[in-house]
Amino acid sequence: MKLRSKLIISFTAVILLMGLSVFFILQATLGKSFGDYVEKANTGYMRNVKGFLEDYYQENHSFEGLQEILSGGVPANNGHGSSRKGMGHGKMMGGMGMMNNHMSRYEVIVFDHNGVIIADSKGDKIGDSAAGLKGPKESIVVDGQVIGTVLFYEYRPGEIESEYLRSAKMAILFSTLLAAALAVFISIWLAGSITRPLQKLMRGIKELGKGKQAAKIQISGKDEFQELSQAFNEMSARLARNEEIRRTLVADVAHELRTPLTILQGKFESILEGAAEPSEQVILELSDEGYRLNRLVKDLQQLSLAEAGKLPLQKCPVNMKTFAAKVCTNLQWLAEDKGITLSSENIPEDVELFIDPDRMTQVLVNLIGNALRHTPAGGRVDVSAEVRNDCFLLHIADTGPGIPEESLPYIFERFYKRDPARTRKDGGTGLGLSIAKGFVEAHGGTVAVKSKLNQGTTFTVSLPKN
Repeated sequence: MKLRSKLIISFTAVILLMGLSVFFILQATLGKSFGDYVEKANTGYMRNVKGFLEDYYQENHSFEGLQEILSGGVPANNGHGSSRKGMGHGKMMGGMGMMNNHMSRYEVIVFDHNGVIIADSKGDKIGDSAAGLKGPKESIVVDGQVIGTVLFYEYRPGEIESEYLRSAKMAILFSTLLAAALAVFISIWLAGSITRPLQKLMRGIKELGKGKQAAKIQISGKDEFQELSQAFNEMSARLARNEEIRRTLVADVAHELRTPLTILQGKFESILEGAAEPSEQVILELSDEGYRLNRLVKDLQQLSLAEAGKLPLQKCPVNMKTFAAKVCTNLQWLAEDKGITLSSENIPEDVELFIDPDRMTQVLVNLIGNALRHTPAGGRVDVSAEVRNDCFLLHIADTGPGIPEESLPYIFERFYKRDPARTRKDGGTGLGLSIAKGFVEAHGGTVAVKSKLNQGTTFTVSLPKN
């Protein structure tokens, strides 16, 4: 099942479950609450009617004329207590009218102590016996004596409550169904907004899986999908770059191996054919080419170990000023041969690092040798150092022609040369800076470069002090 369908089903199911839960909870709560309300109203109604009847009897000393009041009529004035009876009639008519309008399901029946009905709000049970009639009863008490009983006969049981609850339930059910319908539309929109970016990413991933370079994915917004698309684009560009480096590496290794092998093959064929004598000069040339091959293979092996994090290190405490001065002394002949000033004076004397001196010697030889190779006669190569934020920073600065800005990101890559002709005279094998970077990183440090055309270049090696 597609993610879009799963999301739509999940959202709809959640809304429906929530709606049904709310429906049943409200139904139970509403029924109980409304029942409590009706019960309280009924109790109040009965007490009021009982009070009206007691007041009526107390004012009139009898229930004469009560039937006319209960049935909505006006009793005849017989001349006895007309004023008080009028007051009782008015009060009872107002109260009974209000109560009958509010609780019209009850029939009010008044009977004496013999159980004979003397008043009935419907008027059809006068003179009958109250026996057999069921409903709430209240005794009518005047001056401590029970003078009768009022019975609330429910002839339309629960009709108002049932109608109200039925209407409320229908309203809740309709609201639930409406919410479910809205949930479907909202879930379709949400599922689309979630799955559309994923579909774009899936297309890009499939293209990468086929070995193609995926087109750049554009996802609007500032959410996780936009960040994911950026990460995918960066990964795609990095994979394309790595593939380009891999192809270039194969071509470069083949190129670097082909030249000495061609020379060796040519020399051996000339000797075998008698065109050349195996003189000392020829043997030296063959030995030199064999040395180049061996050095290239060894450099590639060490670089691979460094990049894989498996380069063996023999670390020991080393005084960095003495160490740097020794390397510079060993390269002094090359500086003098080219007419370049090589200085290593600005190095702190009391800094001691735990490093592999052989590996770091190769790092400095590669970096200083690279600086000497590109610095013209009369120039300078200064080796200096400083301690900053628990790091030892070693600077190799030259006054050479500088490195073009577009070449700076690639100078630490294997076999990278600015000279497309790839001549050994100007660039060696192109592994020196890569090896230096790998060895420094094996020590937990970094190598950075800053350069401007016609202003020189500075390489900075950063090593942890502790």
